[in-house]
Parts: sequence; C-alpha cells; structure tokens
Amino acid sequence: MTGVRAQNRRATECAVEDAAVALVGARGFDVVTGAEIATAAGITERTFFRYCAAKVDAFLFVSRDVHDAVTAAVTGPVTFGALTEVIADVLGTFECDRPDDLDRLVRVRALLVADPALLSAVLERDAAQTLELQSAWQGADRFAVPLALLALRAAFDEWAERPAGESLSVAFRRTCAALRRAATGG
Repeated sequence: MTGVRAQNRRATECAVEDAAVALVGARGFDVVTGAEIATAAGITERTFFRYCAAKVDAFLFVSRDVHDAVTAAVTGPVTFGALTEVIADVLGTFECDRPDDLDRLVRVRALLVADPALLSAVLERDAAQTLELQSAWQGADRFAVPLALLALRAAFDEWAERPAGESLSVAFRRTCAALRRAATGG
C-alpha cells in the first residue's frame, strides 16, 4: 500500500494509538473500551475494529509493522543467527526511515510497565505470534523464533532505558551476542 491511502491508514493508526495510550494511561486497560478509544481517535467503533481485531491491537501497530517486515525478509532456513540478522537489519531500517515509530514504542512500553492488564494482553498476543511464526516457518530451528523474540524484548527494554544516542539495532545485536555466550557457557 502506497500513496495517499497508506498515509491515511498510518494517520488513523497513530490517532488510535495516541487515544489508546492517553485513555489507558489515565484509567487502565481493563476499564477502557474499544468504543471509547474510537471516539477519542475521531473514528467510528466499526472503523476501530477494522484496524484492531482486539483492543490490545491499538498498542501494536509498530510491532506489527516490524513483524511484517521481518516475515517478508526471511528467506532460507530459519536459524537463530539468520533470524537475528534479519531482525537487526529491519530495526536499522526503522531507525533510519521511521524514527518516530521507535518513540511510539517507548511510550507503549512505559504503559506496559505501568499497567499489568495491558502487559498480560500483549504477552498473550506475543505467545500466539511466536506459535504462528514457528508454524509459518516450517523446518525452523525450534529455538530460533522464541529466542530471537526474547532477545528482541530484552534489547528493547534495555534500549528504552538508554541515554539518547544508542541504536536499537546495536542493542539488539549486543543482546543476541550475550544470549549466544550464555547458551554456550562462554
């Protein structure tokens, strides 16, 4: 999707996420409804649910885009090393092309830390996504997907607490190297 349609979609996603972060930050994930997020975002409830299959999806637009870019870029056997290289490359691209999206991820992360119900919903979605990826990538090393996603979460948490200036892709590569060392006893 390119052009005006893609820009409109992205603007709507940003409006939905902004509304969701504001409302859930003020009142909590369990209390806020999809209809309230839709109203605050200036869209109908029906449009909200076209964009978000579930309320938790209002916080996952950027994560979905990273996931889609990684999925599209994976070729050949899915090993931990190959998958982490693809993820690092995708993160580098996002850092260059979509720096505002990384700031959005940091805002969502802060809310995840503060709202256990939202964190639980996101972790449930992550677990389902891990299973989907393992199923989609038949023949994948059975540890590649869960370990790469674990490394991504750990690197993101470390990066989000960083002083300004460090690259997320660099933090991810460092986390992957530490995970390899830990796995081999080195």
